[in-house]
Amino acid sequence: MGQSGSSMVKKMVSPISNMFGYNTGETSPELVLSRYGTATPFVYKRTSSMYFDEDGDLAHEFYEEVLDRRSRRYRMKKKKHNLIPEGEIELAIPRLNCNLPIVLCEAPVSVR
Repeated sequence: MGQSGSSMVKKMVSPISNMFGYNTGETSPELVLSRYGTATPFVYKRTSSMYFDEDGDLAHEFYEEVLDRRSRRYRMKKKKHNLIPEGEIELAIPRLNCNLPIVLCEAPVSVR
């Protein structure tokens, strides 16, 4: 059990340590940068979930009032057409990539 756990940790940590140039046979930083490019574990942009409508208003969802013919009452109908996505937005604070294969904090196990 102990050996399988430690080998699993080595497998999880080795891609990260290799990405930053630790524990590799390569000695020059140029080789490390050429191998991995400018890969970083941080995310600086994300795709927005908001949309623009014809008037230029920005929101997550748009609704319009529609007159119901049978009950003669107005109801709200979700608007799905003529919406333009906002696109990518810059994050004020860089976030960690969700695919980063490391454990950031391990909670202590409480035995009762």
